[in-house]
Amino acid sequence: MANTRDPESTEGRVDRRFSGIGDPERWVLPAVLAEQAARQGDATWIETVEGDCWTFAQAWLEARQVATWLTGVRAWMGLGLLGATAVLLNTELRGAFLAHQLRNCGARHVIVDGSLLAQVEDVVAVAPKLAYAVVAGAAPRATNRLARLHWEGWRTATPHDGTLPSAHDISCVMYTSGTSGPAKGVLMPHAHCTLYGIGTCTAVELDFRDRYYITLPLFHANGLLMQLGATLLAGIPAILRSKFSASRWIDDVRRHRATVTNLLGSTAAFVVAQPERSDDAHHRLRAVCVGPNLPAH
Repeated sequence: MANTRDPESTEGRVDRRFSGIGDPERWVLPAVLAEQAARQGDATWIETVEGDCWTFAQAWLEARQVATWLTGVRAWMGLGLLGATAVLLNTELRGAFLAHQLRNCGARHVIVDGSLLAQVEDVVAVAPKLAYAVVAGAAPRATNRLARLHWEGWRTATPHDGTLPSAHDISCVMYTSGTSGPAKGVLMPHAHCTLYGIGTCTAVELDFRDRYYITLPLFHANGLLMQLGATLLAGIPAILRSKFSASRWIDDVRRHRATVTNLLGSTAAFVVAQPERSDDAHHRLRAVCVGPNLPAH
């Protein structure tokens, strides 16, 4: 894609990048959010295609409320503030595959959308350490095999003001695809997670004019760290779609004025296969990161 950013634009021309990019000891994503909230709190960080919007300041406040609430009983960053370890599981997991990962990581609590609670309850018997579920939304098929709390409880919590974790502390566990055997949990320190985003900032040369469109799942490093983490480090907006749609891809890109996005595997082929339209070139995209590469078209 051609670079469509206006090189003469001065609107918002400030260096929004995290000041600690050159210091690995400061590579802690909750600390990055704290700095962005203090420096440009009213600026938009996250938009969704459904119309929701969070500024850096809102995200920082809500993460601290979640952190306080979780010590008494927005999850990724709230857990990070506590120094707790988030285990990010594929939402398509069922049965033995889900049971293996819950048992392998030794999870005591699970944060789950209500529509998926029944799948978790189905494997409670073989994940004996699991104590309760924090449930977001209605759970129509759920039973009472697992004690539960309601996700909305965080909204009344006092913001957490404790010490931030260090760059060496484990931020999260991500599981491999399991193609050569049972999936293996990869321990990801805060510095490692931050480095993914730094790599994107450098490779794509993100600056204040960029807007990143994200369609890949946030339980994988590409969506969560290489893309969303990069927007946090660069101090720019992220536009989220909860599930990739090839037919809506170019419309989203155009409507949200996206300049950068990632495609992975077959998603790129699905986009290219869409029927050609007369306005296909009317957008602001300057970079599409694709892996593996598509054959020439």
